[in-house]
Amino acid sequence: MKIIAHRANNNHQYKENTINGILNCLDIDYIDGIEIDIRKTYDNYFVLHHNMTYNNHIIENRCLKDLKLDELNNVLKKIKSNKILLLDLKCEDLNYKKYADNLIKLLKKYNKLNIYLCSFNYELSKYLKEKTNYKIGIFVSTIINKNKKINLFDFVAYNYKVYKNINKTTFIWTINRVEVANKFKGKEIYIITDKAYKLIKND
Repeated sequence: MKIIAHRANNNHQYKENTINGILNCLDIDYIDGIEIDIRKTYDNYFVLHHNMTYNNHIIENRCLKDLKLDELNNVLKKIKSNKILLLDLKCEDLNYKKYADNLIKLLKKYNKLNIYLCSFNYELSKYLKEKTNYKIGIFVSTIINKNKKINLFDFVAYNYKVYKNINKTTFIWTINRVEVANKFKGKEIYIITDKAYKLIKND
């Protein structure tokens, strides 16, 4: 069992999906990698953010696709680690090919990093599998992609409630309770968690 920090979060010392959180997690011995959320902005930059809207004291409830920001590029420049960087690609619209093409163009500069690409968007993951040599996966939840063909992909990221023992690299999300994590002890899987520090004490 290996540990992946969900949204680059460990003990909530830093906000989720932030540069400081990412660099901190990658520097911790017992964390084997990070998962971060990626969205595209109006001007085709990629940012680290989970929700479709962005809200702070300056910008309230604006769609990220309407903003002009650049974060992913700035983050990848700073990473020197060979640990897993699991990028959760958020793309709800139908223009997934443009999303993928812009991402591929950006990632070409960082081919020495250990990048895994994954999405709930089945067509996006399929397209990336055809167009790149990166490790490409699919998220499977209790509803989304549950009955889709997964043999196309290099790995699968299961919600722990629908986990299946398959002959592929497997990630399971999101496990924060020790008693749930204990069910997967001894298995060759990656546990995505917000509380790596807590789970590792019981490994």
